[in-house]
Amino acid sequence: MPKEVKVGLIGLGYIGKIHSLAYQDIAYCYSKPAVKPRLAAVLRSRLDTEQDAMQQAGFELATTDADEFFAQKLDVVDICSPNNLHRQQAERALQAGMAVYCEKPLACNYADARAMADLATERKLISQVAFVMRYTPAIRQMKALIDAGELGEVLNFRGHLFHSSYLDRDRPMSWRLRGSESGGGALMDLGAHIVDLAYYLLGPATSVRGMTRTWIADRCILPGSVEREAVTVDDWAHVTLELGCGVVGMIEATRMAAGASDAIGFEVYGSEGSAVFRASQPELVEFHSLKRKQWLRGVLELPPLRDERPTERIWPSGKYSQGYFMNHHMAAEYDLLMNVAEGKPALCDFRSAAAVQEVVEAAYRSAAEGGIRISLPL
Repeated sequence: MPKEVKVGLIGLGYIGKIHSLAYQDIAYCYSKPAVKPRLAAVLRSRLDTEQDAMQQAGFELATTDADEFFAQKLDVVDICSPNNLHRQQAERALQAGMAVYCEKPLACNYADARAMADLATERKLISQVAFVMRYTPAIRQMKALIDAGELGEVLNFRGHLFHSSYLDRDRPMSWRLRGSESGGGALMDLGAHIVDLAYYLLGPATSVRGMTRTWIADRCILPGSVEREAVTVDDWAHVTLELGCGVVGMIEATRMAAGASDAIGFEVYGSEGSAVFRASQPELVEFHSLKRKQWLRGVLELPPLRDERPTERIWPSGKYSQGYFMNHHMAAEYDLLMNVAEGKPALCDFRSAAAVQEVVEAAYRSAAEGGIRISLPL
């Protein structure tokens, strides 16, 4: 029998529903799953919305009372609330002895992220952050190529994540457009994923330069309202990273790209080859070998990744695919549950997420001062 892991979910907005569905899909998308998630509780700011979603998920407790929620004997707390609430909710869970899975970004600023990482370390509890793109098969193939030296000396990289979600000038204000609640805009929301990929694939940065722009300066308070509120985050960001290994690369993120629903790419160029990932082809990386003088796309015979579960164990098979977006959330959550069941530390923990937060904060500082070079650590 699979080991049962009791999950408490905080928030049931868009991403909260994605997390909830991913937990539910585990029983259907994996053959003899090693763990069984039990959706024991959900904490929300109100209970008069998303009632069908709560009923379908089968939450044993739905409450607006944080004391009642944290009184439950939960194995893991999954945080899907606005960014400015992450620290307080994660700390309460950690102090209660519960593992924590937190949506990205970890916090609104580096100081909070570092404090959360310190507490998880002090309490010796499992922490994991939803940098789910690490679980994409093509990304893991890219890492295996780099680790095996197939690209030779890495020379440079570039990555991007484009959405069109805020291009509509009539889209009203939300917490994501207030710096006090979100900590940042396109770079914090989207670019953090690409920063994490750079760290995962190539290692940490030693310096950062950033540029940002806000194209729509204010928005209506409510749909159709004449009253407007200033937008205090970026719509577009460009970051140049110099890594400890000497590699220099560029990251671009925007929520203002017409026609882009989830346009993601990451490219690494080396002295002996290159590797290209596109979200439209999540299963297979494109690899150009100078030795063979050809592009290769298919199953590559490469050593397994160190300390990571095999891709075939955590990524749903083609027959049970729920689509790229759901698949990588499901793989991340399945890995999380197995980490909790086995008492195994996560590789994508609060410490690694705090390192991403440091880069984002450095980029914002750089952008505020005209794109100057900011050295790390801060």
